[in-house]
Order: sequence, then structure tokens, then C-alpha cells
Amino acid sequence: MKADFATNLNRILFILILFLNLMIKFNHPAWEGFYDPYDYLRQSKISLADKEFYFPHRVGDFDPRPFTVPLFYKIAGSDANMIVIMQKFFHTLATWFLAFALLFYIQRKYLRITIVVFIYLFTSWWNILGWANLLLSESLSITFLFLWIASFLILYKKRNTWTISLHILIAVLFSFTRDSWPYILIIFYTLFLFYQWIQKKKKVHFAAAMLLLSIGIFFIQQHSAKIGKRYRLPIMNTIVVRILPNDSYTEWFVRNGMPCAGKLKTEYQGTIADDPKIYNLYNDPDYQEFFNWIDSQGQKTYTRFILTHPGYFLLFHESKEGRGRIFSYMLKNTAGIYGYSHASTAVFPVFNLILIIFLNAILIFFFLKRKNFIFFYPVALTIITSCNALLIYNADALEVERHMVFTNILIQLIGIVSVFVILDNISFSKAVKTIFSRYNILHSAR
Repeated sequence: MKADFATNLNRILFILILFLNLMIKFNHPAWEGFYDPYDYLRQSKISLADKEFYFPHRVGDFDPRPFTVPLFYKIAGSDANMIVIMQKFFHTLATWFLAFALLFYIQRKYLRITIVVFIYLFTSWWNILGWANLLLSESLSITFLFLWIASFLILYKKRNTWTISLHILIAVLFSFTRDSWPYILIIFYTLFLFYQWIQKKKKVHFAAAMLLLSIGIFFIQQHSAKIGKRYRLPIMNTIVVRILPNDSYTEWFVRNGMPCAGKLKTEYQGTIADDPKIYNLYNDPDYQEFFNWIDSQGQKTYTRFILTHPGYFLLFHESKEGRGRIFSYMLKNTAGIYGYSHASTAVFPVFNLILIIFLNAILIFFFLKRKNFIFFYPVALTIITSCNALLIYNADALEVERHMVFTNILIQLIGIVSVFVILDNISFSKAVKTIFSRYNILHSAR
């Protein structure tokens, strides 16, 4: 790509924003109130040559995690201060990479400059940047989400050994930041294969290969999750908070083999998501039969329940306030706003669901008319964002807001990309001429 002003601006902003990010002094020990960081740190100290690093078993109070976050914690020496510095660096690198990728698709000079500035403004939103100061998975997961989106844009424009290898590496690391992302990879590459097939493009074999790769990643991650019993706590939380209050749901689970239902109802019915009482259940020896059932049958049974209760999966059972948690942002976990992030946090969020639907309608119109991939991409991101929101919401009844923070981030990114793509493909001079010509016709008719 020719190093025009927008490209050089991207390089300058990378250096400037990295410096500003590293200068933010964030001493709030919010992460110390979570169990997760200690599990990540413990796993990060396992040797990379040991199978337990990638497929760890649940031992005592250690809850294993997918390997990407522990891997980067290991790179940072398992030191909290270095981990924060590392997360800020990769966060800023992902911002540069995302702006770099989008410049392949925006042609007008003033829009190229503006989108670079807007991307840096967007990623400095404390709802994104704030997580880089915490020892939780959110920061690296957001970072690899941006890297994955950007690497695919570059791969589609310039497909060679380097871009393919880079995208596959990022896809693998992205997938193993959270157990939910493999589902999204499968959905996205299915959409990509469908796009290539209806367009009769040469990339159809490549799209099929990427879909097969995502399926392979899915099964490997499922195997890792089963070994580490990573589905135990989310399914347990969901049964207590969402299943027990509904007699018909509870009876369905009992018919499908769930033990200890009566005891659970007696001791835990009425437990809400924020009730610390549920933590007493996690290691209660009186429920060992229940734990064993969850480890062996829980995930399959819950999946079958969702498939046979579509209204539950689509959140028809949830209140309006409950469903509103899907669009959560600026959570108390990130504690206030620091540094230069005040500016962007005053701007975002800009887009809401109604605006995204409206922008998607315009993009579909452009796509049907011009058959250009860049019109399809934001629509595909909207689809996977919707699927991810439903999957995450149904996956765990606890800390819903924190788990759903990706939804609003993706909505803002989809909105930004959509607006710039649309503006880049509108002929303003043609529009003005059309307006004036119609005015003259009407004036002559009078």
C-alpha cells in the first residue's frame, strides 16, 4: 500500500497512543476481587512443554482456562505490572492493525484520514481500554477480536502464504481466549463459504478450508474444556438461577437425569445472580452426584434443552431489563475513567441497535447492486454479534454484564465501518445533480 498521509498518520498515532496508554497510572486493584486472575497466573507458570498448559485438569480450587491468556501472561513473566504493560502494547498494536486493514477498503482521501482518527478514538474508549489495566481475559480477548477482524480484511484483499498464515495464527489464539469464540468462528466461516458459493468466487475452496479449520479448533477446544471441567460452573449457575425457578424446566432436567433436584430446590431456589450464596454450592460435598452429572452429561443435556426450548434461547423468558444487559458497557470493574480516555468516553457509544439495522439495510442495498465484499462484511459481523450475544447470555447466569461487554463494542465498530464504507461509495456530485435535475423537472412542469 502506498504510504499516503493516512498511512503515515496511522504510524504516528500508534507511537503517540502507545505512549499515552503506558502513561495511564491505574492503581485500582479491582482484579484482586476475582478468582479468574489467580487461575490465569497459576496456569501461566506451567511449562509450555507440559501438556497441562494446553489441556489442564481441574485440581482443588484451580479452574483451568483456555491457553491464550495464560500464554501471554507467561510472556510477561507472570508479573502483574508487566502483564498490564503487555496488554496495553497489544491493545495499541491491534488498533494500528485494524486501521491499517480498513485503509485497504476506503479510497477517498479525507475519509481515509478520518477513519484512522476515529479508530484510535474508538479504541481509547474506557469501555475497551479500561480492561487493559486488569488481570482478566477481556483485554486480550478484545485485542484478538480486533486482530482477527483486521487480518481477515487483509487476507481477503491480499491472499498469500503470509496473510493466510497470520490469519490462521490469530484465529487460533483468538479462539482460545474464551470458550465461546469457536462457535463464532464456525458461524462466520459458514457465512463466508455461503458468500463465496453464491458469488461463484474462486475463494470457495479456501472458505471451505477455513470452515474445516474452525470446526477442528472447536473440537480441540471442546476436548480441552471437558478435561478441565470448564463447563461445570456456568451450567451450575444457570441451573440454579434460571432453571430452578421454573417448575416445567426443572421437571425437564429431572426427566433427563439431573440428580439432587429436590435438595437444590430446598436450599437454592430463589437464588439470584448477585447472591453470594451460590458460591457455597461449588465445593459442597453433599452435591458430588450433581457435580459428576454436570461433568459427564451437563453440557449435552443443556444443549438439548436449548434446542428443544427455542423461546428460552431467544430470551423470551427474560424481562426487558434482563435483556438490556446484552448492551452493557462502562462496568464498575474498570473503575472510573483515566487519562486521555475522557474524550472518547464522552463520545461513545454512538450507535444503537436501530441504527445498525438501518445501516445494514443500506449495505445490503449496495451489495445487491455492486456485489462488493466490503458491503457484506459488516452485515456478517452483525450476524455473528447477534449469535454471540445469545450464546453468551445463555451460557452463564452470573456476571452477565461483564460477559456481554463485547456486544456494544462490536456494535460501535460495525457502525463505524458501515458509515465510512457507505460514505466512500456515495457519489455526492451525482446526488446533487439528481436533486437539481428533479427540481428543474418539477419547476418546468409548473
